[in-house]
Amino acid sequence: MESQVRGSSPSSRDWVWYGGRPSIDFVNTLRDRFRGGRDLLLAPDDLTAWFTAARQQAAAPTGEPSAERLAVDDELLAQAVRLREAVDAGVRAVVAGTPFPEEAAEVINSWLARAAEHPLRLAVHDGRPTLQHTHRPADATTALVRIAVDAAEILGGEDRRRLKICTGNGCSARYYDKSPGGRRRWCSMSGCGNRAKAAQHRQRTAAE
Repeated sequence: MESQVRGSSPSSRDWVWYGGRPSIDFVNTLRDRFRGGRDLLLAPDDLTAWFTAARQQAAAPTGEPSAERLAVDDELLAQAVRLREAVDAGVRAVVAGTPFPEEAAEVINSWLARAAEHPLRLAVHDGRPTLQHTHRPADATTALVRIAVDAAEILGGEDRRRLKICTGNGCSARYYDKSPGGRRRWCSMSGCGNRAKAAQHRQRTAAE
């Protein structure tokens, strides 16, 4: 699994939400992986802040208020980072078409073993079924279980082919491609997409 070399100060929590799935957004809490890594989860409060931001992000379309802050200690933070890197190891294996790492599967499975304690339900919206949890996570452990379940649903299903790594220059963001044709190339059009198009324009101009 990739190591985290560099860190970030608690004041620079620049979360990103273009992952397309909760587990992929969680993987992206280690930014700039191609450049050695910039970890946004250095202290328990960082993970607590991410949980709060993630719930606000998920609640935005419905306007639901965010739940209370989920307490995290050093031990749970270490477990969370290990889960994050296990999910990422799985993503990298899927994208590269290499064998799935057994160590990563063991870590994810250790969290899935707790999933039976947290009910799920099949909700139907506009005629389409969606697997949902019946209540908000009561604690940080439950929230991490849900991340593991989300990762397992992607990695263990046919939609794993939609997992990608941004091709932007120097970027390393992971994302779940929801585009109809599965042709998305960048983590976000407003970021790496625009930079890539600008670079192509400069190259064409110079050639002319």
